[in-house]
Amino acid sequence: MDNLFSSVNQYADAAIPAATPLSDKTPVQGSRIRIEELPLMGHFNLRVNPADADAMAKASQAVGVDLPTQVLSSVQHNGVRVNWVSPDEWYVLMPREQAAGFEQAFRQALAGKHYSIVDVSGGQTAVMLTGAGARQTLMKGAAVDLHDDAMPINKVVGTAIAKSSGMIVRTDEQAYLLLIRRSFANYLWDWLSDAAQEFVQ
Repeated sequence: MDNLFSSVNQYADAAIPAATPLSDKTPVQGSRIRIEELPLMGHFNLRVNPADADAMAKASQAVGVDLPTQVLSSVQHNGVRVNWVSPDEWYVLMPREQAAGFEQAFRQALAGKHYSIVDVSGGQTAVMLTGAGARQTLMKGAAVDLHDDAMPINKVVGTAIAKSSGMIVRTDEQAYLLLIRRSFANYLWDWLSDAAQEFVQ
């Protein structure tokens, strides 16, 4: 038994390099599109009672930007992007360096309040599509209207994408951020790469 615990402790102490699920993929680059996985990021799911103004203020201060309350809206400040998911739920994406102590800081800030924070970084990744062909590529498989009137900049939607699902955030005129599950990452990467071929030429 001692040998078993010794072996386990050796693994626990070992330096395990962190890697994104698509770290072995080369960005898709063409004249009208670029598809790339973002570096390691922190992904968090937050829930706060929107009727509690004090809790909302403390949560916003901990995040570094006001939690958006407009339906399907997304905001970004100092590298942190916050996406509205439901009236009391938000998806926060931030650089790995900022994510290291975020959960503890958030819990301290919301002490005594009704809230939830879940670090989902290990199960998610982020993919960025940019260029004139980005929207048309997504239109081939996304089950939502991506027209300018229906999908303005800083709108976020959860939707089916091909035979998978994810969140799509329009971050700029020709830029879309996809937040997807690790388990579907390779499938979606291959699908996006194939769907973008006409814009790579």
